[in-house]
Amino acid sequence: MSLDPKKVVATFDSASELHAALVAALNHQPFPHLGNSELYAGAIRAAGHLPWPILRSLYTRIGGAEGINPDTLPEVDMDSVANSFAEPFAAETYPAVVVGASNGAIMHLAAAMGAPWLPGTVLIPVHHVGDGDRPNRALEFGKEFGPRFLDANPHVRLHQMHDMAQDALMTTRMAYFRTKYTQLPPAYREFLDTRLAPGAPVFLVDDRSTWPVTEAGPRHVFQTGGRGGLTPEEHLARPHTPAATTVAPEAEWGADPDFTDAVAQWCATHDHPLIRVVLPGPQEASAPVADTIREWTIARGGAADKLLVSSFVIADPWRTFATGRVPFWTYFPVREALNSLDAYLADGRYEQASVTMFQHGVESPGLATPADFEQVLRTHNTDFHLVAVDPDKSPHDIGSMTRYGPELQAEPDAGLPWEPLSAKAAASGIAALTDNRDGHIGRS
Repeated sequence: MSLDPKKVVATFDSASELHAALVAALNHQPFPHLGNSELYAGAIRAAGHLPWPILRSLYTRIGGAEGINPDTLPEVDMDSVANSFAEPFAAETYPAVVVGASNGAIMHLAAAMGAPWLPGTVLIPVHHVGDGDRPNRALEFGKEFGPRFLDANPHVRLHQMHDMAQDALMTTRMAYFRTKYTQLPPAYREFLDTRLAPGAPVFLVDDRSTWPVTEAGPRHVFQTGGRGGLTPEEHLARPHTPAATTVAPEAEWGADPDFTDAVAQWCATHDHPLIRVVLPGPQEASAPVADTIREWTIARGGAADKLLVSSFVIADPWRTFATGRVPFWTYFPVREALNSLDAYLADGRYEQASVTMFQHGVESPGLATPADFEQVLRTHNTDFHLVAVDPDKSPHDIGSMTRYGPELQAEPDAGLPWEPLSAKAAASGIAALTDNRDGHIGRS
């Protein structure tokens, strides 16, 4: 008997949360407090008033409680997990579909098109009380329990990840088993076979981020660190870090090449255009997507002079569109993402920017502070509004994750008519990112 996918997949991950935000948007619904209940949100808001040392311990234990018992890993069925991602999309047919790597910018583009997204990478948190500063011990844990999971799931690869910087709190209570499909799982194949309109394009998110890794076993690699404030070399130079033996797709953002090949092959044999969105990293889609949605907003009669800077999983595409704002996604509140925003604002098109900031509870290397964001925006004569975050508490303001929704809900609607972005316009808007040798879109 397999485990319930709802008890297997992390609820705090880029794939699960961005997917849930998209499901809400396709139902024309907002996405407050990361999709959690109002009761849960109230408890988190109340806990947010506790002193940080107490809240830190509480946050770590609550997050760590998501980890599944490692002895149950053979009961994880990744085909059932795939079905849990396909099932929430309720329409009979769709004008397009997005498949592949997690990306918040492309998620907003999918929401504008009214297109679902089928993720290629899923995080399974596994209970493991360890030392966040000892990735070598996390590797040994993975070597013991990883094969049990992989034996039960022959069509995935395990990219175990241990980030001592961004995930310093959680790595003391769990192991990050990031899992990548190597072929189309049955639920994805059935969805593509039956739920696409004739000639509907498939947007394949092919993020080619890589990272040096340690080979832990067949279909199992171990990654120390991740995209953020430190380079791979800086992560590998830390004490107790296993030496890298090869390079692999980055655990959270990178796309598995066998999986992308499987998607391309399906398109080639089913008369659906493949729009391959080739990315060198998660941040690179943000500017082209923002420009595309800006033009779409103007076409619907909006001023498109206000920006909403979303952060990691703190995103609400439906409220963004309803208020007439243009989304600019940052994969994390770090300098690399802020530099991308700085470059995007260079032509001064926006009079105001509302900024969300994911609160991960760690003064991690390369972190961009609220003051850093404000300085960049002021440089471009753009008014700065920080959404739901107390700058004096950041990055420890955990309660902000339950306050951003009410703040966005309180903003007035722009009153723009709803007219989905056509797949043709979406593909044209991000053409600089696409390798379109596999097909073309002849329909609007």
